[in-house]
Order: sequence, then structure tokens, then C-alpha cells
Amino acid sequence: MKAITFLTSTLISTSFGIAIGLLFAPHKGSKTRRKLNKKNHEYQDYIADKFDDLVDTVSHPLEDLEHETKRLSQKAQEATKKAEIKATSVFNSAEKS
Repeated sequence: MKAITFLTSTLISTSFGIAIGLLFAPHKGSKTRRKLNKKNHEYQDYIADKFDDLVDTVSHPLEDLEHETKRLSQKAQEATKKAEIKATSVFNSAEKS
């Protein structure tokens, strides 16, 4: 019984809401749809701009990290080459002795 009462009151309230909305609507339906469409595009542009800002905010530190990783990799390669040359020199000196 309570479910039927709830459903009935919900349907009646919704019907009254729709009727009042139609009676007091400030503009014709076509004009309202155009305004809603315009706002929709404005919000889409706003969200796209915010998403681009977020991507830039996240990508810049990652790019910096990539450059730093490359720099450290080159430094490690140079240190490895120097160590290899030194080891070869020590090995050749030991062979001569």
C-alpha cells in the first residue's frame, strides 16, 4: 500500500512540475534548446581547456625527468668508457710487468 501511495504522489508531483514549467517557461522551446546547446558548447570548451592545462601540468615534469634521465645516462656511459680505458691501461701495464 505504501509503495502505491509513494508512486502515485511521485507521478502527481512530477505532472504538476511539468505543467508549471510549461506555463512559466521564459522562452519558446526552440530558443531554450538553442541556449542549452550554446551553454553545452561553452562547457565543452571550458572542460577541454582545463584538460589541456592538466595534461601540460603533468607532462612538463615528465619531460624534465626524461631529459635528466638522458643526461645521467650519458654521464654513466662516459664514466664507463673512462673506467674501461683505465682498466685496459692497468691490464696492459700488468701484462708488461
